[in-house]
Amino acid sequence: MRSIDELNPAGKRVLVRVDFNSPVDPATGRILGDKRIRGHTDTVRRLADSGAVVVLLSHQSRPGRADFTTLESHAERLSRVLGQDVEYVDGVFGSRVREAVESAEAGDVLLLENVRFYSEEYIEMDPEEAAETHEVRRLAPLFDAYVNDAFSAAHRSQPSLVGFPRRLPAYAGELMEREVDVLGSLDTAPDPLVLSLGGAKVEDALGVIENVAENGTADSLLLSGAVGNLFLTAQGVDMGEGTTDFLREEGFFDLVEDASELLEEQGDLLETPDDVAVEMEGERVEVSVGELPVD
Repeated sequence: MRSIDELNPAGKRVLVRVDFNSPVDPATGRILGDKRIRGHTDTVRRLADSGAVVVLLSHQSRPGRADFTTLESHAERLSRVLGQDVEYVDGVFGSRVREAVESAEAGDVLLLENVRFYSEEYIEMDPEEAAETHEVRRLAPLFDAYVNDAFSAAHRSQPSLVGFPRRLPAYAGELMEREVDVLGSLDTAPDPLVLSLGGAKVEDALGVIENVAENGTADSLLLSGAVGNLFLTAQGVDMGEGTTDFLREEGFFDLVEDASELLEEQGDLLETPDDVAVEMEGERVEVSVGELPVD
């Protein structure tokens, strides 16, 4: 993995894959949390301050979901975070994008449209095939280098992540390097080592659990978020109508049997939640798992 330290960005056009996927209010389009956006600012500032034209490529959610939207508000939020104007370009490739990139000056930052508006982007494919997609073939000639800073999406084999390194000199951004360094440190971390695993990427989480168990990486895994809800369901806990509907709609009920098997095989490793947060009359209330289900 080549470091961004090996890239001399002055006078170059650099395409940077970031992960700005953020919680969005579907009614207003307002970004509810900008942690992901702020996480990439070191990489973006470094390239821009070094005299590069910085063009950012990101996704937001996926087709069919309420928060699948444009990145216009993300560009506005990044402008405030960086303290400089970030130009939102309404397109992933094509003449509008080419004109915006070619007319940009050193230090400019541009954010292209949600890359998942392009259908090939959310299809898993090998790097050689990804390099032949319209997106990669049409965007790559506009740039001198590619930087992958999207650690949280880097487990996927999609064109914006694996296609460009086949056509451009590729480097890891600062966020990517920090996260990889942390993962590398797990091998030498002192015992006992406790990992927290949550979020809504449930199928991915099951793979992580299997990997941790197989390699003896950790002494304990704390499960939370949708992952925790799935495993509580596998334990026979009635999570209530709202959570049960969510698990069913997302297709997670198909994974209950897998979760049950992991609990049986790795019960000493896995810790499920003792309490949960629920909504009562518009307020957050914390209750023990033993009190579930509640209205």
